[in-house]
Amino acid sequence: MTHAKEKLADIVEALRAECHDSRGLMHRPDGPTDEELRQIADDLRWRAAAEIEQLRGVVAGWQPIGTAPKDSQPVLLFCPGLNGHVIREIVIGVWKFDANRRTFGYWVSDVGHLDDGQAETGPWIEYVELQPKFWAPLLPPPRG
Repeated sequence: MTHAKEKLADIVEALRAECHDSRGLMHRPDGPTDEELRQIADDLRWRAAAEIEQLRGVVAGWQPIGTAPKDSQPVLLFCPGLNGHVIREIVIGVWKFDANRRTFGYWVSDVGHLDDGQAETGPWIEYVELQPKFWAPLLPPPRG
């Protein structure tokens, strides 16, 4: 099974590399920027790579966070110690690219808490930067 996973990972990497190369985009370790994603979202190779990753994930179950896709694709995240409106420390989250950060990105979800703020700014939702340990793909929504 491990050998089959390695081949699938190679196919995914090859498809994404071809997609990047055909459009003259730079390869980034933290995945494409939002602008780059808009350029490649329709590319059949990019979509095929995402499908292969999703199918592989369904078979594999929970995987180490270092193997998670960093392409703004929503995934399940297991975040030990996360409090709030979460069930069993699991949230749906996405990787956000940020060139201004030392790590060039971070994991976020819609789980947050209301910060009362200052009188001049008013309240806002404060989103926690997640520290997930594992991820799993989301199943596609039902059709019909």
